[in-house]
Amino acid sequence: MKRKFKLFATVASLCLSVALMAFGVYAATSVSYSVNGTVSYNMTDVLVTVTMQTEYVTDEHQGHSDGAVTELSYANTQQVDTYTSYNIGTNLPEGNGTHTADADINLNTSSAWKLIITVSTINPGGVEVAIDDDTFGLGGSENFAVLADASNSYDTLIEEDGNAQFVYYVYLKDATVAIASANFSIDLNITQYTA
Repeated sequence: MKRKFKLFATVASLCLSVALMAFGVYAATSVSYSVNGTVSYNMTDVLVTVTMQTEYVTDEHQGHSDGAVTELSYANTQQVDTYTSYNIGTNLPEGNGTHTADADINLNTSSAWKLIITVSTINPGGVEVAIDDDTFGLGGSENFAVLADASNSYDTLIEEDGNAQFVYYVYLKDATVAIASANFSIDLNITQYTA
């Protein structure tokens, strides 16, 4: 009887160990990230077209640091959204004010994304692009970040028929920590240049 009890206890202990290990593996593989992004364009008396494009890195499911994220190779364009603003007084749609576009960043697909915003103008004097002090408006999680590319110049005058590009990186800091719900916003001010 004693042997049967020891055998039963050993089998039960082994089953419990396997169950706990399986639960640990399941918990480690079920990490998910929910991040919503918005880009706002604050227009003032400008005639511009704004194009937003997102790209991501394939097979990147790891944490990233500020320095390393800009060195990755981005491809696989996810989406292209275009917004056109018209000069006040032209009786065309849209115009002055704040307009927003969703930045569809899915950190479950890739842990590093590149967001490219292109502002094109046909204003004879060009336009200036500025960004607010609360640049990225991060909220809800410390486990991801938005980094502005070092080449971004927010006081750039865009000459007639010219354009300027602004690049941002959205990336996961730690792939083992889930993000239940978080958001970010990028706010661009686009104003008519006055000499």
